Amino acid sequence: TYARVLADLSGADIVITVDHKVVARTVPQEVTRDLVAAEIEPGETTQLNGEEYAVRTPLSSGPVRIYSLSSIDVAAREATGSAMKALGMVALGGFVLAAIGSLWLARTLTDPIKRVAGDIATMTASRDFGRTLDVDGTSRELDALATAFNELMGGLTVAEAETQSAYLGAIRALAAALDARDPYTAGHSERVSALSVLVARQLALSEAEVDIIRLGALLHDIGKIGVADHILRKPGALSADEFEQIRRHPGLGARILRKVPFLEPHLAIVELHHERPDGKGYPFGLLGDNIPLDARIVHVADAFDAMTSARAYRPARAASVALVELQRYSGTQFDPASVDALREALAQSTSAPERRLQALLGREASA
Repeated sequence: TYARVLADLSGADIVITVDHKVVARTVPQEVTRDLVAAEIEPGETTQLNGEEYAVRTPLSSGPVRIYSLSSIDVAAREATGSAMKALGMVALGGFVLAAIGSLWLARTLTDPIKRVAGDIATMTASRDFGRTLDVDGTSRELDALATAFNELMGGLTVAEAETQSAYLGAIRALAAALDARDPYTAGHSERVSALSVLVARQLALSEAEVDIIRLGALLHDIGKIGVADHILRKPGALSADEFEQIRRHPGLGARILRKVPFLEPHLAIVELHHERPDGKGYPFGLLGDNIPLDARIVHVADAFDAMTSARAYRPARAASVALVELQRYSGTQFDPASVDALREALAQSTSAPERRLQALLGREASA
């Protein structure tokens, strides 16, 4: 009963496990069997009983886990079926009107039908489902069909936005869980994301580019989920082998995110945020402008937050000191334009960089 109530509230199927054993479910047994066997991370998509599912974990407490499952295949089939029905109605309406109408009526309706069909074809070809069909009053039937089609596409757009919001929520939770593995890095991903957005806006990038950088920066260290705790939390210097393990996290993070198609725009940040302009970075040793700008921005923000955050082996540096360090290695370790943009974003004649930084980060977090 609890699982059914959760399913009704969430609009998704529910599986409840205790010690990896299913105790309640609203999906077929074959799905739960594959789910338990897969041991997937929250927010991933995976094949369960031959269908693609988006899986979240609303609750994980001790041996108890509650999984929320949404079948992507079922949603796609329902959306496709509804769209095909709407298109069929448009075609049927045009056929009936053409068959029973007079020559004058046929001439009157030819242009509106062509317009509707052309708009639908253009919308389908460009996958621009945010557009709507015009309702111009030339035909009540066509206007009704256009209105129904617009309502359908509006519903699909809302559903897509809700799905993406759910994914983003899971990603933020995963980034927070990663930061929580080490008390000295708590909040690091959120701060790097906020700093990266400051730099991007200082460089006058578009809001679409800023959004890509915001989420990419939030995910930049996601590959460290595959690095052992004793390496991440080591208070002293890393051995050569341990440092090599750390160097693998950009590639591992990129492999993780490739499983989620809509995160593809952020892969460059995750995979390349440790590249350097002088070619001495990793994993590929890219030079200068061969490194994408968004990855260069996150590299600067990442280094700045690392310097201004306390670690087990050293205290936090002042923001002004960190800016001097960034400037010293501008052009070799760090992208000069990004360093200058960060300095300008934090510059304010009436307050110290530390207070300016705190105010800017607070405002960005609220946004």
